[in-house]
Amino acid sequence: MKVKKTLVALLFLGGFALLMYPVVSNILATMQEEKVIASYQQNIDTYSQEKVDEEMKKAKEYNASISGENIQDPFIQNSGTVLPENYSEILDIGNGVMAYIEIPAIDVKLPIYHGTSEKVLQKGVGHLLQTSLPIGGPNNHTVLSGHRGLPQANLFTDLVDLEVGDTFYVHVLNDTLKYEVDQIKTVYPHETDELLPVVGEDYITLVTCVPYGVNTERLLVRGTRVAYEVEHQNTVSNNQVLKRSIRWPYIFGSVVLAGVGGYIYFKKRKKKDENKEEGRK
Repeated sequence: MKVKKTLVALLFLGGFALLMYPVVSNILATMQEEKVIASYQQNIDTYSQEKVDEEMKKAKEYNASISGENIQDPFIQNSGTVLPENYSEILDIGNGVMAYIEIPAIDVKLPIYHGTSEKVLQKGVGHLLQTSLPIGGPNNHTVLSGHRGLPQANLFTDLVDLEVGDTFYVHVLNDTLKYEVDQIKTVYPHETDELLPVVGEDYITLVTCVPYGVNTERLLVRGTRVAYEVEHQNTVSNNQVLKRSIRWPYIFGSVVLAGVGGYIYFKKRKKKDENKEEGRK
C-alpha cells in the first residue's frame, strides 16, 4: 500500500514539474532578456556622441559593402556563408548585442545578436548575414530571425499573431527606429527574394519557422520605416497586449493552485489512512 502511495505521489510530482517547466523557464528567460537589454542601455549611456557616430559609420560602411550578396535561409546552419572579418565588432558595445527589438502587439522585447547560429537563436533574435545592419536608411533591408515554440523561451512564438498595421521598434545605439507591418507572407526556405533590398525603401523583415512543430516554411513579417513618436508606449492600446501580459501569471497561478490542491488531497488521504490503521488496532 505504501509503495502504491509513493508511486502516486511521485507521478503527481513529476506531472507538476512538467507543467511548471515552461512557465518557470519562460519567466527566467524573460528576466535574462531584460537584464541583457538593461546592460546594453547602460553601456550606451556611457558612449560619447563621437563614439556613437564612429559605430554608425562602421555600420553604414558594412551595409554598403554587402549590396548584391546572395541571401541564405537563417535557419539552415553551416550554409557556407563567409563571415566578414569585422562583422562581430560592428555595433558591439561589449556584450555581443547590436540592438534590441520591441513588439508591443505581442508583448516582447528581445536582444538582437550578431548572426543566426543556434546558440544565438536559443537566447534571442539573430541578425541575418548578407542583410543590412538595423540602423535604418533608404535601400536597407534588415532581416531578423527568431525561434518559436521553444519550451524555455517565448521569443518569436507569437509572431504569427501580428497583423498589417502593427508596429515594432528597434533600439540601436542612442536611436529608436519605428516600423509598421505592411506585408505578411509565408514562403519556403529557398524563396528569399522577399528579403532583398528595394531601392529607396527602408525595411526590416522578421522571420520565424512555420507551421508549429513542422517548420517546413518561413513566416515573413515585413515592416516599413515610419516616423517615430516618443510617446508610443502610452498610445498602444491593443487587447492582445493585455491578454498576453496576464497569460503567464494566470497559468502560473493555476499550476500552483493545482499543486497546492494536490498536496492537500494527499495530506488528507494520508491522514485518513492513518486513522483507519489506528481504528484497526
